Amino acid sequence: MFAVTPFLALALAAGQGVPSDDWVVASGTGTCSVSSVDFPDGPRGFAAGSFNCGLLTEDGGLTWSPIRVVPDQGQSLLWAHAASADQLYAARRALYRSEDRGATWSQVGGWDAGSSGSVFDVAFPGPDRLVLIKGGQIWTSDDAGGAWALTYPGEMDINFHELHFPTATIAYATGGVIRLGAGIGTVLRSDDGGESWNRLDFPYGKINAASFVDVDHGMAAVQDSAATFGLYATADGGRSWQALPSAPPGLVNQLRHRDAQHWYATTYQGCVYDSRDGGQSWRQGYCDPQGRALASLSLRGGAAVAAGNDGLVLYENRLFADGFEASR
Repeated sequence: MFAVTPFLALALAAGQGVPSDDWVVASGTGTCSVSSVDFPDGPRGFAAGSFNCGLLTEDGGLTWSPIRVVPDQGQSLLWAHAASADQLYAARRALYRSEDRGATWSQVGGWDAGSSGSVFDVAFPGPDRLVLIKGGQIWTSDDAGGAWALTYPGEMDINFHELHFPTATIAYATGGVIRLGAGIGTVLRSDDGGESWNRLDFPYGKINAASFVDVDHGMAAVQDSAATFGLYATADGGRSWQALPSAPPGLVNQLRHRDAQHWYATTYQGCVYDSRDGGQSWRQGYCDPQGRALASLSLRGGAAVAAGNDGLVLYENRLFADGFEASR
């Protein structure tokens, strides 16, 4: 039996016809420039962004209400995570946690707002296990963030900003940097849950976004110069990569997948695309008329939700059956 998305439920209740567009602009977002959005496998999502702004949703991302995230710290947030409906995390220079859906916040670990290096990403491979990128380093914790151990100390020109854990033990860190007009990409792999890391060869440019379907298969959005972009795929755990025949136009800054064939991408130009053939071809879903950049994309709440600058949040307007997309 088909479930009805929140948007369709509202439309039907109002006696309106079902719209044909696959994407709907969400409401209640104000002017919050979102850098990260996440859902705890359910309708109650969380987003954080510039100048401590934050957003909460109760309906899977169709409507939002504003909050202040870590209001006692004057910093723009780079990362957000909804571990559950009420337990939220956010980070910039330090890592913070809320147990009451954003009403109050406490610092996690020994870093504070004055510490060097931003927290770009945090993974949760086990109940009390955290793996964190801070600056050009990787840290791990086995007590929910109370104490941290440095497992990758950082190297010159080795930059990364995303963590990927296809399993609790196999992990990747991806990213890169532009130097003198050329992109330098980074792929690190860990086979022990983040305790040690090996650098893999990646000569194709800076990785702006990546995602791994399993331990062997992944996709990366690459920038090999100031304005040259492409997509690459691996089928052997990052040891080799092959260029895909097409890519969304512009700078792809987020990649997500439902399975090996169905992928989503967002761009700095404010567009969202999807592919039904493993990235071989792409279809434009929505482009913001104002050109507001998209910065984050989550599939964990059911419908895809993409968020970005100046209040732009997009909600995927499709039917879902038992948590999986129908054939529409």
